[in-house]
Amino acid sequence: MANNWRDARIHTIIAAYLRETVTDYYEEEKININGWAGGNTANNLRDLLIARFASDSTKDVWYSDYLNCRQGIAESVEEYGNRFKKLQKKVDLNNGMPAANTI
Repeated sequence: MANNWRDARIHTIIAAYLRETVTDYYEEEKININGWAGGNTANNLRDLLIARFASDSTKDVWYSDYLNCRQGIAESVEEYGNRFKKLQKKVDLNNGMPAANTI
């Protein structure tokens, strides 16, 4: 719960900030959406938006960035860890990657 917003309500708040094509997509799908993230990926707004608007080439770039993630010379361990976790979330939306495949 972020900002005391429950998951079931977050997607409606986020919807107010969507524009153009994304708004049209939300209007078509909103009856099927029951939350922001987690649970059934077919019914949460976060995964539906990624599936609809993140192209295969974008996903390939994310995966390449993940595989080539290295700590920078002036980068703290904490900064590197945060950047790594962010990349990992992009390539493994449902936490389904086996531990052996995690860098």
